[in-house]
Amino acid sequence: MRILHGLVAVGVLSVQTIAIAAQSTTSTPPTGSGPSYKSNLRKQLLSSIPPGMYEKWRKYGQWDYNQIGFSNRDFTQFNFGATGAAAKIDKASLLALIQAFKPDPDDLQSLANPDLETNYRHHTDEFEKLLTMVLQDGRLNRVASDFTWLDGNTKWPRDDVGFNSSRWDEYRSLFKILSLTEGIVRTQDFPGAIFFVARSDGLCTGGSGAGYVYSTSQLAPTSSSPLKALDFEARTNAGKHYAYVFKPIKENWYTFYEVDW
Repeated sequence: MRILHGLVAVGVLSVQTIAIAAQSTTSTPPTGSGPSYKSNLRKQLLSSIPPGMYEKWRKYGQWDYNQIGFSNRDFTQFNFGATGAAAKIDKASLLALIQAFKPDPDDLQSLANPDLETNYRHHTDEFEKLLTMVLQDGRLNRVASDFTWLDGNTKWPRDDVGFNSSRWDEYRSLFKILSLTEGIVRTQDFPGAIFFVARSDGLCTGGSGAGYVYSTSQLAPTSSSPLKALDFEARTNAGKHYAYVFKPIKENWYTFYEVDW
């Protein structure tokens, strides 16, 4: 997949004049430590930016080009800073956002979801139906409820969505039934695989995710204790800036757990 959007994202929000709270970095922040403190801090920071900005910056959002492949990490980081600057957000506040959403062991543990495999078993037919649709729509590398990417074209919005409105509604209906909060993704990091994203947290600069993968090629690393393995992968390969672990659940089907920073 190639990125053909250029830097169109940089100008989209240039007319907005907002400040991420100088309050988020200069007034009294939440105090303490642990998951509750971190959650409150993140909420405070996010409350200082327009919801539309977060929707684009969110992990698996329109400006998370890491989805295409983590070779785009530098561009994703650059675009985050450029769009933030265009929106009049000061550098200290941008850095505060990056730091607050950098995943830690609590985020990794929050990926634990025993219902993932149960959900797959209860909705195998619906997963297979969705898989058939994705395979038919082969030029689409990203289908979310609020945007799509074509192979070689991540610009959004655009006239060519990739299918008609009724087809998109069918996707959205299956996303809801299957609890796929971020729809489907194809990535260069795992050629031929299709990711079905059930959970995500964080920003394009760092976060975590979990869900399902269909791949006719064997994926690695696999583990029956994926979160423990994910922690090991992240610590062992810190310079890689991302880690995946897969758990086989059926022929060609896996659950996945991912963290990036």
